[in-house]
Amino acid sequence: MSKAFPLIDLDGDAESRGLQYGRQARDRIARGLELYRQEFRRCGMQWSSAFSKAEAYLPALERFDAEMYAEILAIARGADFPVASIAILNARTELGLAARQSEECTAALALADATADGSVLHGQNWDWRPGCVETSVVLRITLPEGGRILTFCEAGQLARHGMNDAGIALTANGLQVPGDPLDGGVPTPILRRRMLMMRSLAAAAAVAMNAKHSSSHALMLSHVEGEAYCIEMTPKQFFWLLPEAGIMTHANHFKAPDARLSVEDISLRRCPESLYRDSRSQAALVREQGNISIDTFKGLFADRYGWPDSICRPPAARADGAMSATVASLIMNTSEGKLWLAPAPYEGAEYREYAFS
Repeated sequence: MSKAFPLIDLDGDAESRGLQYGRQARDRIARGLELYRQEFRRCGMQWSSAFSKAEAYLPALERFDAEMYAEILAIARGADFPVASIAILNARTELGLAARQSEECTAALALADATADGSVLHGQNWDWRPGCVETSVVLRITLPEGGRILTFCEAGQLARHGMNDAGIALTANGLQVPGDPLDGGVPTPILRRRMLMMRSLAAAAAVAMNAKHSSSHALMLSHVEGEAYCIEMTPKQFFWLLPEAGIMTHANHFKAPDARLSVEDISLRRCPESLYRDSRSQAALVREQGNISIDTFKGLFADRYGWPDSICRPPAARADGAMSATVASLIMNTSEGKLWLAPAPYEGAEYREYAFS
């Protein structure tokens, strides 16, 4: 397996960025498409049907953000794939794949009053298909107006987890309620790119709260100056959580008190270990409150309690038969503008540093 995710630099207008992206990531895009061809087949969906459904998202995407739509068109041209192929990669959750198969993540953050050196730390273990170790990339994007973004994502996607040079960081955790996914929502990689293009925490949150969602998820947002919250969303509702003593964690179940009273939490039934992944993350940070460091996060994300249903998950089959593993462990220091990633950390985490410069 690769021991580092490739870094791809993108700049210029949307078309230029897309062409650069498609040309540089073509091999990983091809691997990703083959991975999802097999996954859709395993779930009983024909590849031609996935293509048709992905194409149906394109008009709504163009209405939502013409610039990102142009970027997707250019990625397809640069990689020499049909546009629907890039749409599948960006809309695989909305196409129903995650509703048929478990997707797990464990996220954590610590604000300045909880860390040893006053930095803001924000990270996540992302669990999905083991093969995504070979289909994922880091994008370092310079926008025409001068803003910069670092985002880790599957090749061909516009964003997944990451941060910008305005001090905003973002991670996401899958959730599920009855009826997920609904048709017509904006694919989550598109929403996350838009959020990372914002220059204020309020503007980033507004994107999440006002867009139409197809599926449920939790978005954890932090800002370098000491604010953070987690927005839990279904296609019809949203709820929010605030840090306690500068600490916040989240796994794959609803935590907001009003959500727990009003939402049928399918995600928790599918991933009951989400309870201890979250509680153990919280306990790891509380133990070192005021002295939390990157090493604290590395230790938290290496936790093997409940193996293989652990915070650090080796390749193992879920109850639904789908293979799942921790694809990457991600830690961000927004105070320093740095991001660290360890591919397949169950093999022994080797973090590589990425930065805006």
